[in-house]
Amino acid sequence: MLYLLAAIALLVGTAAIYMTLVQIFPVQWLYYHYFIRKPVVWSLLGVGLIWVAAVAFSTGSVQPEAAVPLGLLGLAVVLTYRMHQDTAFPAVDYPDMSDDPRQLPLTDTMQLAVIEYGGETKAYPLDYVVHHHIVNDRFGDKIVSLTYCAMCRSIIPFDVTDIGPLFVASFKNANLIVADRRTKTFFQQATFESLIGRLHPHTLAMIPFQILPWAEVKRLETLPLVCQVTTDDFREFQLPIPGVWKKIMASEATPGLPANKRDDSFPARTFVIGTIDPDIEPQVVYIKSELTRQGVVKNEELNVFFIAVGDTVNAYKGCVAGESVNLVTSGDNALTDIGSGTEWDVRGKYLGGSIESDLEPLAISDEYWFSWKEFHPDSQLIRLK
Repeated sequence: MLYLLAAIALLVGTAAIYMTLVQIFPVQWLYYHYFIRKPVVWSLLGVGLIWVAAVAFSTGSVQPEAAVPLGLLGLAVVLTYRMHQDTAFPAVDYPDMSDDPRQLPLTDTMQLAVIEYGGETKAYPLDYVVHHHIVNDRFGDKIVSLTYCAMCRSIIPFDVTDIGPLFVASFKNANLIVADRRTKTFFQQATFESLIGRLHPHTLAMIPFQILPWAEVKRLETLPLVCQVTTDDFREFQLPIPGVWKKIMASEATPGLPANKRDDSFPARTFVIGTIDPDIEPQVVYIKSELTRQGVVKNEELNVFFIAVGDTVNAYKGCVAGESVNLVTSGDNALTDIGSGTEWDVRGKYLGGSIESDLEPLAISDEYWFSWKEFHPDSQLIRLK
């Protein structure tokens, strides 16, 4: 009896892991498991303790052999908390901003997500965000959730002012599932769409952002606010089971997305740059290394420029204040329109010239090939020579 209770408790306590990895389990099971896992496991432990106490009362002695199944029941309680994604990757709410970002332990090659919204500009080192997967912050009277799926490297900020901060609810198809704290509605990060919950159907509102190396961010004329970080925030990323993450990254494995369902045109973790702005059609994707090799690439059909700076890529529309531009980069990574001589900084902010407006950024995703093809199967792949 006790071993049966322990087996059930362990299955419930670890379900948040195996149900994300095995395709046969629908997302609905993950959703309901989120709510029932704690009461079920605690109840099973309680039944086990009552059973042992009842036997001891009736026989007049405690059975030593009950220690093992009771220990397994206790372990199940621990795993129920420790092995769930919302505990393994705790979201950060409203982090402190540094008084002097240049004194932070940032290296020049570290990449930062730069978000300008609600009249404020803030930046978050990705090596910090990855440990939490979600950073919720205020931008004026807006609330933004910066989400980062480590498995597929999709990085997307959402305006969640109307529903409140997000947290890590689960994973499915090797992609992050987020949920709002008020209603616990599940959303697939890569598609922005709700999956199940009180708000379903609902679409998260993505906002444009940029990824830039610290070497370029710290040179900006107006430095964005940068969240306060320490060297411990840049520790090596790990899953709850040590060593597993490094093995996954060194392989073609995509946990949660079977190989027979994956597009194998390129190695799974080939970096790609794809357009995710809902106003841009058709949706296109580039091999990132081909963009960084060329530096500046214009998509004539979309009238969009892709600008590579170091190992980062950002995109801008090719029309500014009603005027077409032809962008090139200078030695200091400033952007220049060949025709008018107008200059912008690496973030597309106006520096000087006849076109007195900022460049308009385009929302793109810098992620892995396997994830991109899973969630954007109809996108057009463009190869560069």
